[in-house]
Amino acid sequence: MFIFNTKKMTVLILCAVLAGQAIAQEKLSLSECIDMAIAQNLKIKESELGLQSTINTHQQTKRDRLPAVEGIFNPGYSLGRSIDPYTNSITNNQIGTNSAWIKADWLVYNGYQRKNTQDQAAMDLSASQLDVQSSKNAIVLSVLQAYMQILMSRELLNVAFKQAESTQSQLDRTTKQVKLEVLPESTLYSLQAQLANDQIQITNARNDLRIAHLTLGQLLNRPAVENEFELDPVEDSVVPLANGTWKDVYEQSLTVLPEVKAMGIRIQSAEKSIAIAKGLKHPTLSLTSSFGTAFSSMARRSVVVGENYVETPINAFVNVDGKTYQANTFTQSVEQQRIGYFNQLGLNRAFSIGLTLRVPIFNATQSSYRTQEAKIQKMIVKNQDMQVRQQLRQQVEQAFITLQNATERYQTLQVQVSVLEKALRASEIRLTNGVTNPLEYTMAKTNLDRAKASFVQTKYEVTVRKKVLDFYGSGEVGDE
Repeated sequence: MFIFNTKKMTVLILCAVLAGQAIAQEKLSLSECIDMAIAQNLKIKESELGLQSTINTHQQTKRDRLPAVEGIFNPGYSLGRSIDPYTNSITNNQIGTNSAWIKADWLVYNGYQRKNTQDQAAMDLSASQLDVQSSKNAIVLSVLQAYMQILMSRELLNVAFKQAESTQSQLDRTTKQVKLEVLPESTLYSLQAQLANDQIQITNARNDLRIAHLTLGQLLNRPAVENEFELDPVEDSVVPLANGTWKDVYEQSLTVLPEVKAMGIRIQSAEKSIAIAKGLKHPTLSLTSSFGTAFSSMARRSVVVGENYVETPINAFVNVDGKTYQANTFTQSVEQQRIGYFNQLGLNRAFSIGLTLRVPIFNATQSSYRTQEAKIQKMIVKNQDMQVRQQLRQQVEQAFITLQNATERYQTLQVQVSVLEKALRASEIRLTNGVTNPLEYTMAKTNLDRAKASFVQTKYEVTVRKKVLDFYGSGEVGDE
């Protein structure tokens, strides 16, 4: 004969609870789970790194408006026939040269392209920041659902334990009556089958709880061996819907959700792209300045040697008293000496400054092409904005209708559970008194068990949908 003992069942349940408590040393709240998931999520880290890249790009657009300054150091050596850079004369000698320059270029005006690019980079930065927040919001909703799934699975497991305990108690009473030959042994079979079914429900509920822990643990990026933890309860009271419609929630969500704000900023950024493209039609004004010096190994200078003078005839004649004499010149003795490196650097300094104005006459219609392309991109962004708003509206509608349906179902199930509990008590009394058979009892208990499970599931569905709607309206999810 297949008989279960109430004491054994109680001990089994107690051991299971104590074992769970021994493993679940850590207790987490909903906000703590959300913070952990955000801190550990690799996709959010990737989006944050992308944000850092956008910040770097924005900073570079600011630096692009500064002058470009470069230093040039150009040593050289030439053999054979070449031009002496010091005298610009042709020479066949070996020449060593060196020049050093500092050059600065500054784009003064280019149709406000740089300014518009900087403004666009600032907009892209703001949109990227909102994208990071949007990624975090997606994690928040996932953690909320996983968190509530654990609470629901745990409560369903408790319900399954209580159901099994109730069946075991009834089986014990019936077993005693069978031993006293008040009831036939066949009356035990239905109760034993019901208890076996209750054990299956316990196993299924325990497995669902493990899967729920695994899902939340993976969101928290925790190994499977660390997924057993306690969770703080969340307020699950079911109250009637406040006055208002899904449109009120939707209109509020348009002002708080980052994905909507980001699309608005991207539309403005697309308008800046159009302004940048139109700037190609404007003239550009550039200021250029340079300062430098040079050295040549061929550079020489004349140096007087001693105090002697040399008389040298020249191609000139003078007439004195009717006689013609050839003229001579007297010069001091000189020689050519090499000019030192640093002396040349001081003597050969040069400075220049200039303005350059470029007027576009024909640039292969680049401006028209880029302007049209920028307008197309703006239309694409506007269409994406409409998609985001449409998706958000559908999500709010679905959450609102689902909450209404779940609330009504919750109220109906509440009445049903109450009625089925009374029916089960009546069936227990009749079964104990031998007035009815165990089949009626098992049917009544099965109906109550199903109703209780549906009641628990509906209760948590209402709680989740309410929190989702609150999140759409405020952008936040609290523990309460």
